[in-house]
Amino acid sequence: MSSGKGFDDKPSNSDRTKPKADKTEIRAINEAPVSPESLNRGQQNLLEMRRQKAEQRDAELRKIKELREIDQAVAETPAAIPEKVAMRMGQRMIPFVGIPLFLGLGSFVVFWYLATYKDMEFQPVTVAFTSIALLAVGLLGITYSIFSTSWDEDREGDILGLEEAKRNLDNVKEGLGRSRENALLRDKIAGISEPEIDRAIADLNRRDGKKIKKTDLQELQD
Repeated sequence: MSSGKGFDDKPSNSDRTKPKADKTEIRAINEAPVSPESLNRGQQNLLEMRRQKAEQRDAELRKIKELREIDQAVAETPAAIPEKVAMRMGQRMIPFVGIPLFLGLGSFVVFWYLATYKDMEFQPVTVAFTSIALLAVGLLGITYSIFSTSWDEDREGDILGLEEAKRNLDNVKEGLGRSRENALLRDKIAGISEPEIDRAIADLNRRDGKKIKKTDLQELQD
């Protein structure tokens, strides 16, 4: 009576003579693409999580790449206000700053003249409030003169500069937001070596290049 296979059973000659699968074939089977339809729900969720994680990593690498390009551009070209834009700012400061400052200083003369030659009495608080208010308007005029100027050398802008002021304020807000993001990104990559970042960016460029080639081939086939 023959017994079933146990832990101590030795493989038969037929099992010993069976050809073993080639390692290359096994690797090819493991690396073969799997269609989402052939996976169950748990496997599909895991595949989606891996895809999202890879996309998030690639997005961070693109931000790092863009940050390094900006740093390089700033290092090569020092930031400076174009001469044409600086002249526009100076021209706008004449009415928006000069007039309030002139009125603020002239208010002292007016109050002195009325008190001396017209025998009019004014409370010191009134004189101080009027002068300070006009001087404050002049200081605000400096800020408005800068923001209401067109920062584009090829665009003059309108007289009051309301549209330019709105556009420039939005640009400043966007720049502050990018500065905060860049600061967080710099803290995140502070512990990573430069060669490791270079290898990751090079790998990202290769993947992007393959995607572009694949897209071009699909467009040619269509």
